[in-house]
Amino acid sequence: MAEDRIFQQNTPYPVHYRFRQASRDCQHLLIVMSGFNVPDPTIYDFTQVLGHCDSHLLWIKDDFAGLPAYYLCQDMSFGVENNVSQLINGVIQFLNCRQVSIVGSSKGGSAALYYGVKHNLANIVSVVPQFRIGSYVATGSYWENVGRHMMGEITDQNIDLLNHKLPLMLTTAKNTAQNIYMFTSTGDYQYESEIKPHLSCFERYNRFNLITSQSSLITEHNQVANYNIKLILSLIYQFENGISPEWGSVRNGGGWER
Repeated sequence: MAEDRIFQQNTPYPVHYRFRQASRDCQHLLIVMSGFNVPDPTIYDFTQVLGHCDSHLLWIKDDFAGLPAYYLCQDMSFGVENNVSQLINGVIQFLNCRQVSIVGSSKGGSAALYYGVKHNLANIVSVVPQFRIGSYVATGSYWENVGRHMMGEITDQNIDLLNHKLPLMLTTAKNTAQNIYMFTSTGDYQYESEIKPHLSCFERYNRFNLITSQSSLITEHNQVANYNIKLILSLIYQFENGISPEWGSVRNGGGWER
């Protein structure tokens, strides 16, 4: 049974998380990062679909003083990032797992990429991530309140710093042997602004896999994860058995011209 806990409870940036022990003899840890949700933007993701997983499960909540922070900063203090990293390191060391994977969609997809590369995790599943984080929460955006929460004051300088946070991690990381699976769709309006311009960030990653969907069933950003949920679960079930398939660049969905 999953338990809700708080890490670094007495610090300015406590990290709320949920943990479930592995079943059978599974030696795999799956870390789950959350995207934006409505009406509560801070709830855990993938809680309903992971019931058959044998992995240790660590859900990390993006909830800092009641609002998301992309797991990075509050008032431009990256103590948030520091505490999230400490939690990840602490759980990995405590469990001493053979393999660790991370998954997330949208905002959670950005966090999966960032922390997956930062901590050199074996497998990274990122669904429709944002790369230009500062611009995504800037003045006039739907999530402007999150931007003010993260930046304190929304300025060009702060936006630029956050915009470069994920691309810089990807392009300067020393370890590039992770298995990365990035899901996207031409039906997602963010494809042209977030995904396409940043594919060059993965040129150093020999185990980068790009799954591009095109379907009449995908007309919104938040539909990509649901459309691909069986593929995502198939990856997780393989990770649990020490298997990380190489897909390369593939297409799925019935919307492509035959």
